[in-house]
Amino acid sequence: MLDFFQQIHEGEHIRDWVEIMQKDEAFCDLIFEYLWLFRSESETRVLLNKEEFPSSLLLRFIYFGYGKQFISGNFESGNYFSQVKTMLDPLQSLKILSLSEEMDRDPTLKIHLLANLDPQTWEAYFDILEGNSFTMQALLGIFANLRENEIRKILLNSPTLYYYLRMMMVSRDQLESDKDKKSKDILQGILDSVHVWELFCLSVQEKFNLTEEKNKKPKERDSLRLSLVLHELVKVPNHERADILVYIKGNGAVIDEWEESTILSVLENHNKNGRFV
Repeated sequence: MLDFFQQIHEGEHIRDWVEIMQKDEAFCDLIFEYLWLFRSESETRVLLNKEEFPSSLLLRFIYFGYGKQFISGNFESGNYFSQVKTMLDPLQSLKILSLSEEMDRDPTLKIHLLANLDPQTWEAYFDILEGNSFTMQALLGIFANLRENEIRKILLNSPTLYYYLRMMMVSRDQLESDKDKKSKDILQGILDSVHVWELFCLSVQEKFNLTEEKNKKPKERDSLRLSLVLHELVKVPNHERADILVYIKGNGAVIDEWEESTILSVLENHNKNGRFV
């Protein structure tokens, strides 16, 4: 058995065992059990993102893990799907999104996979949507079963998704029904709240040479930049700060994990003692 799994990780005979998994549910579950146990390993991520790994099996693996997490208790689907998307690259996410019927039944998973797309796969996804006569109503339908705070969290954690949604809201045709208009207004309000942080990141880019900052050691960088970030984050509720920081980092105003962890540590000290240091 160990030799077999070694073959999987080395990419040997992938099509053969994928074919077996599609025919034999018990064997498929055995493989998924192994992958789930070692889901944090880089080899598992490499395997799940192999071109030969079909979208139907990827989706089945996602729900296999969903069941595991649900049985374990203390389970929240949004958090689970947020973790799952880190295991998949943009191309594999697009493959699953192409399963339009299955995706329409699970908008929570759909929106998290959308957040995983990069500019290239977004263009490919737009082609799929246009082929399916995609409308603004369909876009709003993706968010219909999500709370506003969930949508905002997802957008903060995916600057690319936020960017494309803003473009689509501007470019798509006007909505007809009052219900659609209300949904669009809600989504527009969420986008506007994220836009505040987009403008903040742009102001940081204007004030500092981020290319030079990246090439410096952490202690050699301009401390004023992190100070600006801290003073903005302390103005927002504590439970929103981590997601906003992810967005700021995704837009380059915070450079790396060292700066991110430093900011979180200083904010924690501020919560306890009422001061940064």
